[in-house]
Amino acid sequence: MKIFAITDIHGRRNFNKEITQIITDSDLVIIAGDITDFGDKKEANEILEEMLVLNENIVAVPGNCDTPGVNEALTALGINLHGAMKRINDVAIYGLGGSNESPFNTPQEYRDSEIETILRQFRRDENAHFHIIISHPPPLRTKVDKVFLGHHVGSMAVRGIIERFQPDLVICGHIHEARGVDKIGKTIVINPGPFPKHYAIIDLNEDIAYTLY
Repeated sequence: MKIFAITDIHGRRNFNKEITQIITDSDLVIIAGDITDFGDKKEANEILEEMLVLNENIVAVPGNCDTPGVNEALTALGINLHGAMKRINDVAIYGLGGSNESPFNTPQEYRDSEIETILRQFRRDENAHFHIIISHPPPLRTKVDKVFLGHHVGSMAVRGIIERFQPDLVICGHIHEARGVDKIGKTIVINPGPFPKHYAIIDLNEDIAYTLY
């Protein structure tokens, strides 16, 4: 399975022909939140429907800068994985939107205890070969949750579920400057960086291969 993983779109739609072709050619498109920049259902629909024309196999979670209307758009389109799980062939995918609390009071923020409640329902699927978590907030104390000043601002609850659950892969976002890859145990954690300037292509075969662009 070829996965095109993106995050932090923030309403940008000026992607080029090369990205359009990658979206078309991918088996699955993963969007890890912040589809809009404090936008509503209408704006989210415009962005998502443009992508769905290119590839109908999309799963997504909202980000902290998405209003509740974005959740409605994702649900109406049948691609919302916030607090849910979906199996595609032999890949089980789980989703967490919003973010842990920040100083900025953005539209979708949760206490870590609330995040833990959402994540606690996730169970391994015995029929799946790969387990993936899409989480807009990155796990705490990793390379992918560090802001410019050097502070780690990720979610302890997300880190906790990774340590206990040990999924094969986590796709996160939220911290634009923390684009990169880290590992927690056997779990590969990827923050592709803000789209469309940055994205990741991931190949699931016997193993996981990835490239950040």
